[in-house]
Amino acid sequence: MKFGDNLTGSLLVAHPCLRDPNFYRSIVFLSQHDAADGATGFVLNHPLQSSEDNEPSVSVFFGGPVATEQSLLTSLQWRENPALVAFRAFTEVGDMESRKGWENGLRIFKGFSSWSPGQLEQEIEGNTWIVIPPTRELIEMNHPLTAWHEIMRNSGPLLHLLSEAPEDPQKN
Repeated sequence: MKFGDNLTGSLLVAHPCLRDPNFYRSIVFLSQHDAADGATGFVLNHPLQSSEDNEPSVSVFFGGPVATEQSLLTSLQWRENPALVAFRAFTEVGDMESRKGWENGLRIFKGFSSWSPGQLEQEIEGNTWIVIPPTRELIEMNHPLTAWHEIMRNSGPLLHLLSEAPEDPQKN
């Protein structure tokens, strides 16, 4: 990554050595990134067991450690030709009209992830995150509990080996 690259729409995959409990084995969708303004995103693979009264059929995820008391209804959709991720956040949860065409991919995030200017770039340079392009499978996130391990299995022998280490090395 070159300094100044805009990573909006990319996925951040936590390196196996990242032990921060907020991002441990996380896959983060970057909804906004700019070197001068910082970055914002949502953890895609940490589902919560809570339900929202006004959106009972929508899956709820831990979005990140910022503003965890707030819920945000979003839609992430994979689009073809060209392949890209369409992202939309809804400010009025009850406004069904604004959701037309966005019903697929609806999910609720409790909180979000955020980095100050230059912070994410430093973390990437320090190998805290692996930046990958989005894929349909990762955006649709049908298997959130195994998605991170699947990425590690396909990322080469070293990352695969590191990803298989026990969470508590003393229990090895």
